[in-house]
Amino acid sequence: MVLIAAILVYIGYRTFRTWVRRPFGLKSGIGFELNDQILEHPAVDLLEQAGFEVLSDKLKIPLAFQVDDRKLHSRLFIDYIAAKDGEFYLVRTARERMPVEWTGSGIRRDFLPFLLMYPECAGVLYVDAEQNLLKEITLTTDEDEDVSEQQLAEEGLWRTK
Repeated sequence: MVLIAAILVYIGYRTFRTWVRRPFGLKSGIGFELNDQILEHPAVDLLEQAGFEVLSDKLKIPLAFQVDDRKLHSRLFIDYIAAKDGEFYLVRTARERMPVEWTGSGIRRDFLPFLLMYPECAGVLYVDAEQNLLKEITLTTDEDEDVSEQQLAEEGLWRTK
């Protein structure tokens, strides 16, 4: 009986330890319903040419923030929901009045809210139909920090003095 009790304590200890060390994952409680009516647009054609299936047209995600005793409202817009190889992607289209700054901070500002709110999605697709451009944006770790300033300068992402 002592052996059985020791085994149960050991299993309980290992289970608890595994549970505590499990990585913290963000899960969004903010869902959305797919919009079945998909209007024709060059961005839809570009996505389909790249092998994506467009599942939904424009969505508006309402947000509310509690700041002290005030409730502030805002919203995020998702242009399309697309799927490929069983993975779902949020799609943002290029806007002339809101150009994307293709730097780390620009990507963070423009796309991080979507990546954090919907971690179950494989990433965000940025579509510029006028330039026939499709970019996939995913959130990764910063393990490859060995990129030199020279490489960044060559790509136009680093200014030298």
